[in-house]
Amino acid sequence: MNRRRRIHLVCNAHLDPVWQWPWEDGLTEALATFRIAADFCDKYPGFVFNHNESLLYRWVAEFEPRLFARIRRLEAAGRWRISGGAYLQPDINNTSGESHIRQYLYARRFFEKYFSNYPLTAHNYDSFGHAEGLPQILYGCGMRHYVFCRPDYGTWTLPRGAFVWRDRSGASVVARRSDEHYPTFGNVGKKLERFTAHYADEPVSLILWGIGNHGGGPSEKEYREIRQYARKHPELELIDSSADAYFAERLAYKDKLPEVCGELQNSAAGCYTSMSCIKRAHRAAEDLLAAFERLAALGWWHGYIDYPEKALRTAWNDVLFAEFHDILPGSCSQTAERDSLRMLAHAAELLMRERIRCMLPVLRDDPRATAGGVPVFVHNPHAFPLKTQVEFELNLAHMGGMCRDPEIILKVNNRRIPFQRLHAEAAAAGDWRVRLAAEVRLKPWEMLRIDEAFRAGMARKPVALKPSARILTFSNRYLKIKINPRTGLVDWLSRGPQAPSLVKRGSFAPVALRDLDHSWRCGTPRKGISGAILDKVDFVEPGNPFRLATESEALALNPTHESKWGQGRARGYPLRITEDGPLRMMVEAVFVLDKSAVVRTYVIYKRDGYFEIRDRVFWNQRDTMLKLNVPLAFDPGDAVSDAVYSAVIRKPTEESREQSNQRWLAVRGRHAGKAVSLAVASTGSSAHSLTQQGVLQLNVLRSPAYASFNLKPQSEWAHRRFMPRQDIGGHEMCYAVMPAGRFDEATVRKLSALLNMPPVWQVYYPQSARPVRARRAAFAETVTVDCKDVQVAALKRSEDGRHLVVRLLNAAGGERRVKLKVKPYREVMELQLGAYALQTVMVRRGGKRLDWHLADLVERRLKRLPQGGG
Repeated sequence: MNRRRRIHLVCNAHLDPVWQWPWEDGLTEALATFRIAADFCDKYPGFVFNHNESLLYRWVAEFEPRLFARIRRLEAAGRWRISGGAYLQPDINNTSGESHIRQYLYARRFFEKYFSNYPLTAHNYDSFGHAEGLPQILYGCGMRHYVFCRPDYGTWTLPRGAFVWRDRSGASVVARRSDEHYPTFGNVGKKLERFTAHYADEPVSLILWGIGNHGGGPSEKEYREIRQYARKHPELELIDSSADAYFAERLAYKDKLPEVCGELQNSAAGCYTSMSCIKRAHRAAEDLLAAFERLAALGWWHGYIDYPEKALRTAWNDVLFAEFHDILPGSCSQTAERDSLRMLAHAAELLMRERIRCMLPVLRDDPRATAGGVPVFVHNPHAFPLKTQVEFELNLAHMGGMCRDPEIILKVNNRRIPFQRLHAEAAAAGDWRVRLAAEVRLKPWEMLRIDEAFRAGMARKPVALKPSARILTFSNRYLKIKINPRTGLVDWLSRGPQAPSLVKRGSFAPVALRDLDHSWRCGTPRKGISGAILDKVDFVEPGNPFRLATESEALALNPTHESKWGQGRARGYPLRITEDGPLRMMVEAVFVLDKSAVVRTYVIYKRDGYFEIRDRVFWNQRDTMLKLNVPLAFDPGDAVSDAVYSAVIRKPTEESREQSNQRWLAVRGRHAGKAVSLAVASTGSSAHSLTQQGVLQLNVLRSPAYASFNLKPQSEWAHRRFMPRQDIGGHEMCYAVMPAGRFDEATVRKLSALLNMPPVWQVYYPQSARPVRARRAAFAETVTVDCKDVQVAALKRSEDGRHLVVRLLNAAGGERRVKLKVKPYREVMELQLGAYALQTVMVRRGGKRLDWHLADLVERRLKRLPQGGG
């Protein structure tokens, strides 16, 4: 007798906490949906409900504790399954690797505290693509299986049913795309009819059902339809089940599953750029969190402070919420955008307040400042040494004090260090507030003291340079750059004075491309394009370039005192040199297009191999995307893009195809037979395109309407009002550009880390009667590794409060042996990391020795390491 084919019916309620509604509506809908699901479990003895997202369970516990108690009882009885296992279903592409880990770490601790079972199956039903590197994170967080829906069936070819998904590290999970998608919208019978046939070759199947997008879950009508369908098809065994149960049965067949390697993209590519203000605020909050968490962990490890656990958890909750897959991708309403920006601002404010609380106990025992001197403390938030320029501001005197043309002196350990005076941030007259760029050498984690002194009336006034082709050509051993005085754009960029340029004339030009009014999709508008989310559209037009402003246009954008008060001849400056000294030259260029403008500052470091572009964008274009256009002067072989604790390699495309990236990307190729690369790190760009014709475009922002999709040109109702657009207004972003020979991922990662997480500075006057430098000195080199390819990706106190957690990332394509040291102990732990591998080490003080453990990403100790290595 043939065995009936079993189909696991997994009932869920896809419930967006935020989308076209604010989070308060998401909260109340979660309460209603969970209540309905609990009632359904009571009414139908065989029914099983599945739901994830610890955020929603926290809401239920806080606002309806009796319902929460019911759910706990149902879960203990096997009638309610905790699924997914994460804080919420985040955007995969823009969320950093560490944030992905925290999604599972914090959710797991909550679920294991209140429920009897934690799932083995992660799911992100509605996220817009799944990044390279995610399998290693999922596996390290204890997840063995993965269910998703996008890229949708018909847009991206994948095996039907279960397959092995592997990333570049070799880590894998058993994944399955639900080709039927997650909701049923009241037509479960039609869904079963179609997809039981669709999965006919699968020995056992899984089908998602339940009303979704704004909660709902099970319905009486659909449940009756399922039972009717089961009676009509005795050859099928339909069971109320869970994703874990499906995978357990599917893997019992022991057959070889097909394998898919790398990212699962693209899906809703407009979301890679939509709502750039959210993306930048989220990235800044992530980096501020990482830097502060490291500082707090160091202070706690040395016994100087109590670990600010509550503040960190609050900030993490804000950041994790903002990663929801309709917030961070930019597909939510304007109200949800405002709420999310407030939430990220709350995290940033909280972290900055806590940062000063953590820094001052370390600094207060330092020697007092000399009379008239100003101490400035600079903290390196990284585990690698830095030679860099740090910008900071300080007061030389009080506002009414006499301080004209001061000669400033900076010293470290009583030795002068090179610096350059810059324009202060404020537009106030006088010399009492100054901004300086100082060149410093910082050991890993070091908190360096710089002592400032000055003598009034001794400084030589800088000579204002006029921009010319000669002046705007700069070279040192590592870099050569030419800025065209007529266009304000880069005409030459090479690795040193003798190397060929890697870019063509007119590079890094701001370009506006006609774009769809669609939050999820982007591309050149043309006839025949539907309003659906899924259709792929490329940019096929070159776009409208910004041009260098005229004097009158520059003056209108930046009125001078002469123009306001009629004293003297007012003049605008489309291109000028604003700073020039021993450390850097800064060139300002003003570009305009219609009612939009870009005020750009090139920062050319005179002792380094990279330069910065700092853009201030005044955006007033509708249904348009802004990109930076970089025509390459070499044959591009591929692009390497930052992903979730990983990197993805992609070939150039024929058309301008949108690709996601995180904090950096690099184009690799050949010039005259030699390997070359051009790397760009950024504080805001999250997507790019690279064509076979050798044009790199860096996405900046785009301006569709909010949550805009499925609009039809003939829809009178939809167009009977003013529709605000995303990202209209002012924006600031920064890019670090480094030409090189052969691409080195570890070097580019450090460049990106320095740009996005620069050294932290603080003016502070210690008042100790008995100065002790030991506290500040103890920070330097607290945690170090001896291999340039292996970096400390995260440093924190463990959730149990007893261990220092050190997360390591190998950025190389081969195994690396590394020596890990933790001060003040002299022990050395030798570790071996696989290619592109993550490894987590937990360290505990054990009397005269350290207690070392390897752990997974959610801090479950795997094995104790012997003294000396493991």
